[in-house]
Amino acid sequence: MSATDMPRVCVTGASGFIASHIVQQLLAKGYHVNGTVRDASNPKKTEHLTALPGASEKLKLFSAELLGGTGAFAEAMAGCQTVMHTATSTQMGSKDGENELLKPGMAGLERVLEAVAKNKDTVKCLVLTSSMSAVAPKPEPAIKTEEHWSDAEEQKGRGGWYHATKTLQEKRLYEWAAEIKVPDLRIVAICPTAVLGPMLQPDVNMTNGWFLGLFKNGKGGDKAANDSMSFVDVRDCAAHHVLAMEKPEASGRYMSICGVPSPGQEGVWEALHWNEIFKLMKEIHSEMPDVPPCEGEQVQPTRFNLSKMNSLLDNKDMRDAKTMFIDLVADAKARSAL
Repeated sequence: MSATDMPRVCVTGASGFIASHIVQQLLAKGYHVNGTVRDASNPKKTEHLTALPGASEKLKLFSAELLGGTGAFAEAMAGCQTVMHTATSTQMGSKDGENELLKPGMAGLERVLEAVAKNKDTVKCLVLTSSMSAVAPKPEPAIKTEEHWSDAEEQKGRGGWYHATKTLQEKRLYEWAAEIKVPDLRIVAICPTAVLGPMLQPDVNMTNGWFLGLFKNGKGGDKAANDSMSFVDVRDCAAHHVLAMEKPEASGRYMSICGVPSPGQEGVWEALHWNEIFKLMKEIHSEMPDVPPCEGEQVQPTRFNLSKMNSLLDNKDMRDAKTMFIDLVADAKARSAL
């Protein structure tokens, strides 16, 4: 396939943390990319995209607001075979989560779905950036798989409006796909856990900022939580999106996690306990304040069956937590953020 014949992909929220890495990988593979951003005329928000190798020939940016009309998104999707919808609000700790996160998040998804419907003759694959927030039932199962779903009402009840938004967005995606009844439209959702890694965008994003805060301040004298946490490198998460598009058999939801082998559990991976996380962090950044380990018996870290994810990109070929931490610290120091 010649460069001029390469398919065109629309990436919403193209200037974001994960999305900019998706754009970078698509351009590196020779794809043409239509990216939506809030203001395509603002170089401060787009220079990290327009400076990417291949961008001058293969990247076109469109101004489109999630709470604006459908028309801007429909224009950006014209001629595209794949749409990757990554854009959503991430204002953690919002005082009015329903009106600042849930309602705009769902309304924005509807605008994008309406635009896909307008381009259903050309769009053959729709990839949504969902979240492991949508794969978090309570009580937690012994081994998580893509079959597990969060309870959005429970998430709302404890103020987890972002989490509820991601759960409801993904459910709405499948409902919409059943309603629109386009048999050759392939639907995929990528469900990342905490995404870390080097940033292409100029400002430090929320998740990296939170983790860099731990590198700077530790736990403020508190002990490590008796709990676990999972991570995925932004470059591997972006690769999950691209591979989901490229593999014609890919369909439905996929966790996006780098797990460690679970002792005595063949084919099962698990998260890291916070005791181990802080130990790794201290090894990498010795200036970090000490974080005493939790007291008592450690809880079992969350376990995952990653066999479906491995059909996109095998866990053993992904960057582990130590590599993520090293690269994040190096990137932060280079931009004087640590």
